[in-house]
Amino acid sequence: MNEAISAFLEERIAAGDFPSAVYLVAENGEIVFQDALGNAVVEPERIPARLDTIYDLASLTKPLVTGLLAAQQIEDGEIGLEARLGDETTIFGDTAVAGLTVQQLVTHTSGLPAWLPLYLLARTPSAKDIAAVISEQKLAAEPQVEYSDPNFIALTFLIEGPRPDLEFDLEVVKRLGLKRTAFNPLSRDLDVREIAACELGNGHERQTCIEKFPELGISPSAFRENLVWGEVHDGNAYFMGGVSG
Repeated sequence: MNEAISAFLEERIAAGDFPSAVYLVAENGEIVFQDALGNAVVEPERIPARLDTIYDLASLTKPLVTGLLAAQQIEDGEIGLEARLGDETTIFGDTAVAGLTVQQLVTHTSGLPAWLPLYLLARTPSAKDIAAVISEQKLAAEPQVEYSDPNFIALTFLIEGPRPDLEFDLEVVKRLGLKRTAFNPLSRDLDVREIAACELGNGHERQTCIEKFPELGISPSAFRENLVWGEVHDGNAYFMGGVSG
């Protein structure tokens, strides 16, 4: 099986789907097999992927940070699934969004849109200004499951306060003894060569903004054009200082 997984990933790397891959399979606390393939960095130099290469966890931040901390607070009785945004914080004002519950946010049934370019819509990256943009959104009349970044950004303000990175460090990193898991890894004395590069610029987000928000008159210069390496890839999280739920 080890050979089959590695062969499949090598095939996809060769096809250009992604430049590298690292995997590990464990059972009963023991590693069964693992491998690192391809190059974690292609430009400005080629750096082969290693078993301990650090990758941007991207939207896995939702369950691994925000979801985990929410579950912990629910278990401790600090909040309930029916707790509303407006019950826990005033930054969403007297709006429909303030009436959304923890359950609606974590199950993506709030009616909020899937995504917003907060870095173009908010005046500043402060929680107040970002919450103001989210509060302006019209909720779907009959909400279905709509995977949504604003859900978890809003949930962050409810459960984690202004510094979710500190809350994560205290409640997760220190308790589990994690050494290579952090927001803004370069601020933790981790070498950029230990980290996989993400993308040259933010081409996908830039094109999405041009297509979905033409009324903003978006200039390509509003987006990063450098190699995104050692800093968060997501544009909203980058706007928020590299820290978002």
